[in-house]
Amino acid sequence: MSGLPSLPEPEALAIAHAVWCVSRALDSELTPEFVFSAIAGRSVPHFHQHVFVRPFGAPSSLSWNDVDSWDETPRVDEAELTLLCRRIALGFEAEQ
Repeated sequence: MSGLPSLPEPEALAIAHAVWCVSRALDSELTPEFVFSAIAGRSVPHFHQHVFVRPFGAPSSLSWNDVDSWDETPRVDEAELTLLCRRIALGFEAEQ
């Protein structure tokens, strides 16, 4: 696979649905300023999609995709991340 255009339509639709579910869950759980999605990856031919948030208060001088360089970016520890992932997974289970 070299990217989105090479995916069969059912796979592309499934990915779109998954990104929609995750973005809604992140918006609900974290109440960020924005939820972004980007397809990236050039070093090895593959499909790779990111879904990430931009927290409220991030300085406008930061690039839209670079809040990790902001010292005040909210962080979660491993236990909190595990719980967040479980809550997001519940959204997928509810969809079925």
